[in-house]
Amino acid sequence: MKVSIQTLGSLGDVMPYITTARALMAGGADVTLMAPRDYTATIAAHGVTPAPPPAFSLTEWNVEAEQRGTLTNPVKFFAQWNEMIVPYVDDITAHCLMAAERADIVLGNSICAPARVAAEAHGIPYILSAQQTALSPTWQLPCAMMWHPWHGNWMAPVAYGAVGLAQQMMLQALKGYRRCLGLPVIPKGGTSWHLGQPLPRITSVSPALVASPPSDWKANDYLMPYPSLDIQGPEVLPAAMMDFLQAGAAPIHVGLGSFESDAEHEQISRLMRAIRRLGLRAILSAGLADKLPTDLTEGHLVAGPVPHPALFPLCAGVIHHGGAGTLDTALRAGTPQLIVPDRLDQFWHAVRLREIGVAPPHITGKTTEDEMAARLVSLISPAMTARARSLAPALRARNGAEELAAFTRAETERFQHNAKSRPSG
Repeated sequence: MKVSIQTLGSLGDVMPYITTARALMAGGADVTLMAPRDYTATIAAHGVTPAPPPAFSLTEWNVEAEQRGTLTNPVKFFAQWNEMIVPYVDDITAHCLMAAERADIVLGNSICAPARVAAEAHGIPYILSAQQTALSPTWQLPCAMMWHPWHGNWMAPVAYGAVGLAQQMMLQALKGYRRCLGLPVIPKGGTSWHLGQPLPRITSVSPALVASPPSDWKANDYLMPYPSLDIQGPEVLPAAMMDFLQAGAAPIHVGLGSFESDAEHEQISRLMRAIRRLGLRAILSAGLADKLPTDLTEGHLVAGPVPHPALFPLCAGVIHHGGAGTLDTALRAGTPQLIVPDRLDQFWHAVRLREIGVAPPHITGKTTEDEMAARLVSLISPAMTARARSLAPALRARNGAEELAAFTRAETERFQHNAKSRPSG
């Protein structure tokens, strides 16, 4: 079986598909992974074959989006559609089609709409997936990609509707390509049907955040655990880091992942002053350390990229941006978290972690140094540590990558069987 995985987005959007690809490969599948060119080397380094990437660079796109405020709110996003989305559609679609050649199935994330065109053009099954609640409308869960703390349940239909609008606008942008390929200009069945068969929509999130599927989901909606990073032991950590870990009390890891370039200097400085005030030790990402005066990094370890699954179990707390992958790794490590959200699903993740008792209130641009210090005290408290550790064993017992890989294999077989059983003509 040959699987074409196609995704756009940050490294946090790529890593769960790397682990899924590895699970598929372990079962004998031939897998390629298409992603922005920023991550081609990362994909290959994990033993997965990268498909030729489109010219699109997420790093460059993010710089322009930050300048324009594209992701500030849905209104700006849709207003800038023709400048920020449409120019990339043709090249990405061409690469999606190329990646899906001779594949038996396409697994694509919700950002990569052209992946569906590729599956239709090649007459093969397609699975639509996301690592946050966004694909499948429900009254029982917020649309994480659009959620903010001031939203109530009444906003859920509006937020899911905005995601649906984005999907419809992408269909409009793809009309020319679909016409050239001999496909219906607008696919029949929206996101519920694909080539006359039910289109699976997979929401992969940590069971700690969403334990069971909403009762108002449709038959083609599925809930699975997040495709977690492989568990690793401390032996993979650099020697200098192990020396630091063993030289004192368990440190706090501070890093904002793909959003470090957007981090507010004063906000991070207040946070580090609060850490210093409490006499805490920290492992600080190099990207954030570059934004700080040297007096705020003294006594801490500044580190480049490091395997989080190996490091987080050795930390007293993890301070991060609220990305799905980082929070899942910290949950499985049994380590409390403090979130500094910036956009999209990060706000819902911050509040949900607080609701389940593994995180204090999140940090905003207005959070004072005194308030940060109080949240740090809560972060490393025995009660929060015990709560985080109590959740970890059940989370580690699930393997979202293997479950998604198994579903992909089963969906390929189901689709092919139904296609053969369908009357011709």
